[in-house]
Amino acid sequence: MTEQNTLSKPPPPVFYRWAVLVVISLAMFGNYYVYDAISPIADLLKEQLGFSDSNIGLLNAIYSVPNVIMVLIGGILIDKIGVKKATLLFGTLCFAGAVVTAVSSSLAVMATGRLIFGIGAESLIVSVTTAIAKWFKGKELSFAFGVNLTIARLGSFLALNSPTWARPAY
Repeated sequence: MTEQNTLSKPPPPVFYRWAVLVVISLAMFGNYYVYDAISPIADLLKEQLGFSDSNIGLLNAIYSVPNVIMVLIGGILIDKIGVKKATLLFGTLCFAGAVVTAVSSSLAVMATGRLIFGIGAESLIVSVTTAIAKWFKGKELSFAFGVNLTIARLGSFLALNSPTWARPAY
């Protein structure tokens, strides 16, 4: 092993690390928002599209089907291709799945979108968590995780309360 291989890269500048934390936390915000977006519109899906409780349950449950094994595959993929590429890949899958779900009124297409979203979502969480653990050390680490989860959970909060604040869209 050469001396160059044993030296690690200098850490990125502080501002850059925190800016990236905010950006990846916003990706998690979107992830949590989309995950929780079905239940607030369940009544609309029933009224406007004729969905049953079983259909609504399918849209929520199909997200979890790939994640029985996908988080393990996602973890291997993160180690193999790197955190940056994996985060982009899983984020793209989440976005694509969300778009497919949102633009359709067909149960089959919406379920396909939720499945695509599910393939990327939990692995995105693993990837973001890995990135935070690599970029933040010591006393910064717990605070960085706290910032990430606060921003991410705001996505759930806004989705679940969207019939109130986004009433005109309904």
